[in-house]
Amino acid sequence: MVMIAVIGAIYLEILVQSRSVREVWMVTQDVAAGTRFTTDDVRQVTVPETGDHILYYRGNPIASGRRAGHSLSAGHVLADDDLLQRNMVLVPVNFKSAPPLSHGDVIDVYTLLGTKTIQVGKGLPVESATTIWVPAVDEPDWITLQANNAPLYAATSSGIGVPAVSGLGIQDAVASLAGSLGGQSALTPPPLVPSSPPPLVPGSPTPRASPTPAPSPTR
Repeated sequence: MVMIAVIGAIYLEILVQSRSVREVWMVTQDVAAGTRFTTDDVRQVTVPETGDHILYYRGNPIASGRRAGHSLSAGHVLADDDLLQRNMVLVPVNFKSAPPLSHGDVIDVYTLLGTKTIQVGKGLPVESATTIWVPAVDEPDWITLQANNAPLYAATSSGIGVPAVSGLGIQDAVASLAGSLGGQSALTPPPLVPSSPPPLVPGSPTPRASPTPAPSPTR
C-alpha cells in the first residue's frame, strides 16, 4: 500500500507539472548588446513548466526600458542575466587604441596609470565607436577619465578566460607572455657558466746578451 501511495504521489506531481505553464519573453529577431527592447525584438509567450531553475525574466522589458546585456539570437528566452543593469548611462570615450568598434560590441577597457595598466571596464556594451554604456554609479569616474585625457585602450572580449589583475607593469607582461609560450622568461638571466682560464703558453727563453770582447792591450 505504501508503494502504491508513493507511485500515486509521483504520478500526481508529474501530471500537475505537465499542466503548469509560465509566461516568458522570447526574442523574435537577433538583438545586439545595448539595444533597448521594443515590440519588434521580443514578445511574451507561454511555455510548459519544466521544473528547471533558470531565472527567467518576469518583468516587462519593453515597458521598463530594459536593454540587452549581450548579443541575443532569435528564439532565445530572456533570463535575468541577459539584461543590462537597470541603471546604465551612455558616456563618451576617446580611445587611444581600440579595434574597429560598432554598435552591439562588448568590450573590456584599460587605462595606463604611471607604469601600470589597469582594467577599468569589463563587458561594456558599445553604442558607437565613441560612446559606451556603463553603470550609472560609475558615471562620474568615466567623465573624470575623459576630462583628464586618460589614455584608454579597448579589447573586444566575451570575458571568458580573461584573468582579473589589479595592475600590470611592462616587466610583468613580458614575463607572462614569455611564460605562456612555454619558453624561458625573457627577464630571467641565463645561468652563469664559469669561464675557462686561458691556456698556458710556455714563454720563449729570454735571449742572453753576448759577452763584449775585451779590448786588445795597447803596446
